[in-house]
Amino acid sequence: MARRGTRKLGLFGRLWESQKDRHFQIITYSTILSVACLVWGFVFLFVLGGYGDPEHENLVPWSWLALVGGLVVSFYVAPEFFVYMGQRQILEDILMTDSRPEVLRRRKEAEDAADMLGKAYQARLMGLYQMHNVEIGKKYRVESVGPIRDADSQDEGDFEVLPSVPDSWWNTSDSMLSKILPGLWALRNPTVNRGLIAGFSFTTLLLLSNSMFGLFTGVSDERDHTLDLTASIHGMERVYESSPHFDAISLLFIAVFATLMWSTRPQVESPASEEE
Repeated sequence: MARRGTRKLGLFGRLWESQKDRHFQIITYSTILSVACLVWGFVFLFVLGGYGDPEHENLVPWSWLALVGGLVVSFYVAPEFFVYMGQRQILEDILMTDSRPEVLRRRKEAEDAADMLGKAYQARLMGLYQMHNVEIGKKYRVESVGPIRDADSQDEGDFEVLPSVPDSWWNTSDSMLSKILPGLWALRNPTVNRGLIAGFSFTTLLLLSNSMFGLFTGVSDERDHTLDLTASIHGMERVYESSPHFDAISLLFIAVFATLMWSTRPQVESPASEEE
């Protein structure tokens, strides 16, 4: 019997190994797309009531495919995404180190993370080794670069981080969300942040409008009925109520998307941290 490490890879395994230096990017984009498909399928089928709308019945199969497919893919890739993000954060912390003894102490930890993240990070780690006169050896055959990445470096995802206007929500490149997820450099791009503001705001207003004013037509042929998301998810016969009407799932979604929208605001430094 062949050993586990020498087992012959299949077509998919060979293809995956051939993209070793792009695993992090592939996992990241797969996570974003799968979650987007999951959200779209859920919103169309249950929030907008698309499954019961004869005018959009051609979109129902695709929405179910997006919902189920997004759920399955995100179930597998989302945990991997957070593993890669954790390794990236570890390596970024080490690359910021000014102490040679600390670099030597965390050398194995740094190299394990660099091996997982690919050549771009290996090159930065080599730059750190050269800066602190650490023996590199022959493990990495890449050209070294500076360990500290510039804000507008193309290696960070080809996003240009523009200077933000102080106290400007719309133009900020230093949002609270970018601080919560420091590994996602795209969040420091004002254009990306504007897209998040627009998306989260639209979703929050849509949910609020459904609960407070109603988006669906009742017996009076006026849009004065609210889709009860809790009843819809549980498959109850009566899913429309006279507005205003608030159910548990709608309130949960409103709270989640409103919080996400708020997280796109500029990070406010406390007076104590500014003095430091």
